[in-house]
Amino acid sequence: MRGTLRTREAVRIALRDSGGGVGHGEALPLPGYSADTALQAELALAAAAARARTVGGLALPDDGLAPAAYLNAALVPFDTLLTTTPSARFALECALLGLLAGRAGVSAAQWLAGRRALHQVAVSVLLPDDDSAVAAAGAAAARGHTVLKLKIALPGRSAADEEARIAAVRAAADAASRPGAVRLRLDANGALPPAEVAARLAALAGFGIELVEEPCPAPALRTLPLPWAADESLADPALAAALLARPPGRGPAALVLKPATLGLARCLDLADAANARGLGVIVTHAFDGDLGFAAARALAAALPAPPLPCGLAPHPGLSRRWPNGPVLAAPTAAGLDLPEATVETRS
Repeated sequence: MRGTLRTREAVRIALRDSGGGVGHGEALPLPGYSADTALQAELALAAAAARARTVGGLALPDDGLAPAAYLNAALVPFDTLLTTTPSARFALECALLGLLAGRAGVSAAQWLAGRRALHQVAVSVLLPDDDSAVAAAGAAAARGHTVLKLKIALPGRSAADEEARIAAVRAAADAASRPGAVRLRLDANGALPPAEVAARLAALAGFGIELVEEPCPAPALRTLPLPWAADESLADPALAAALLARPPGRGPAALVLKPATLGLARCLDLADAANARGLGVIVTHAFDGDLGFAAARALAAALPAPPLPCGLAPHPGLSRRWPNGPVLAAPTAAGLDLPEATVETRS
């Protein structure tokens, strides 16, 4: 995800049960990144609502199912409508999650976790792409954040320029905290040329790099000088399965889970697969609205093992007073945990 976006279109939905319970969801596709548009999501959700009305509502499956299986089973009647509209599916998953967790009197995180204990979640900080990154790095390190994220392979920026920027960020983080206490996470969005990726990453190995998200196009992902995480490549289920099947050392060190693009159920399944293989997991938003952001935070707290520091710091597009510290406490309020609103928003 790169560039600046001033406005986005959202589609909000509500699921209601006969007892007065309600769950809310929101489709907020990210232009240039999401696989669908707001119009496509709106049409899919309208078709799903029409289909639900013809059969007397949404039939809920057996309570004995695991959370991912439950969400998938509940949405089976709408699979043909949602296959190409992941934003619409996520909106339905969020609404269903909020409704079911509220009915059960537990947080959305606890509903997703089932019988597992919830985790506190450490939060990473995405640094700006401009000259303010150095000051932002020092401030974040002083607040106690232990992972700072920088975009690399940016258009118009040379390898030498990027190395100098990373060195300056490293120095600022070390000056504001104990040297080496802060790790740097890089994100190339798959943009490093395959012929250059090994040399480019080797040159950065001395800067305390935690890992590199999606360093190059998926076909070229292999053993690299730095640990790497699969991100955009997870959108293709076949490619994700192939990456997970690789032997240790040749596949990803971690998976980056964006529930807004992958869906909650699939994120839970991928987290289970990562945990079984000893891989790390990072949960991050896709500049979601408040409902999607709440669902992403719930997912991070519900994982089978504590995640790596997650990309869940509040962003300017949110309208509520979200906690903004280096560690998130596990949610406790029933349903999707939304803090108070601070800005009037229009639907």
